[in-house]
Amino acid sequence: MSPQRAAPLAPLPDHRDVPTARWQDLWRRHARITTPLRQRGLVCDVVFAMNDYVVHVALPDRSYLIISPSEEPEKERPVGDPEGWTVTRYLPDSLTPADVLYDSCPGADPGVTDRPEARYGGSAWRMIDALDQQLARLGLLRGHPAEAPTPVALPAPPHPPPAPASRRPR
Repeated sequence: MSPQRAAPLAPLPDHRDVPTARWQDLWRRHARITTPLRQRGLVCDVVFAMNDYVVHVALPDRSYLIISPSEEPEKERPVGDPEGWTVTRYLPDSLTPADVLYDSCPGADPGVTDRPEARYGGSAWRMIDALDQQLARLGLLRGHPAEAPTPVALPAPPHPPPAPASRRPR
């Protein structure tokens, strides 16, 4: 049996911040998200948007994902290690979210039921596993290294929640 070769990683983003110490530190803090996505051929970047650092993921159909941390006003957590993640898909040339593909953030409103994945909190591997399922369902994963991703039961995405009024800078 021949040894398996690791899938090549998608390239790093191409912009002037990549060689800076600040960007490289942010990249390192988000590597548990960016590396598996790059193994799937998806180009990722870490950018400041929505008053926080988020992972931007370019998809083959020109749509993109924004992977953002939960809001945590009551306690400080390091960048890249939130209580939960929200993954939102945006269509090309649109600032309006198309779908929330994953949301493991704890609910802020007592009357609103958390999504099932909220029990996984900030687990990056659970999020990546769920994204494999969602992106495969949408036909947006080409050349995925795994032959059959582990199934994760997720409901159909609800309408996206309204954007938060503000987020704390980190």
